[in-house]
Amino acid sequence: MEIAQLIVSPAILLGAFIFFWKESKAGRMELETRLVQRMDRMEDRLEARFVESEARFVALEDKMDRRFIATDARIVALENKMDKRFVSLEDKMDKRFVALEDKMNERIVSLEDKMDVRVGRLEGVLITTQQKAS
Repeated sequence: MEIAQLIVSPAILLGAFIFFWKESKAGRMELETRLVQRMDRMEDRLEARFVESEARFVALEDKMDRRFIATDARIVALENKMDKRFVSLEDKMDKRFVALEDKMNERIVSLEDKMDVRVGRLEGVLITTQQKAS
């Protein structure tokens, strides 16, 4: 009986080892499957968040583009307005300078006439003085 026990005990232990080894292998496979499924779900969530973030980024870019376009339009409108004002100011200044130039010309002509009259008088006095002296 001892011989039978010596043969049967290792066979039972070997059978138990093989059973538990297969069970642990199945457990590892199940655990691996769960981990793969979890990682797939995490990837899907990250992909969804990435797509959502990308959409938000595109929307923000569009909003900024619209603002820049609006700002550019305002700047162009202000430039046009300033150009019109400068042209108007230049026209006014040209008119004032022309009027001032006309006034200055009138005064110069008046001064020239006065100088001519005075020079004429002075020449008359000189001629008279020379005639008296001779």
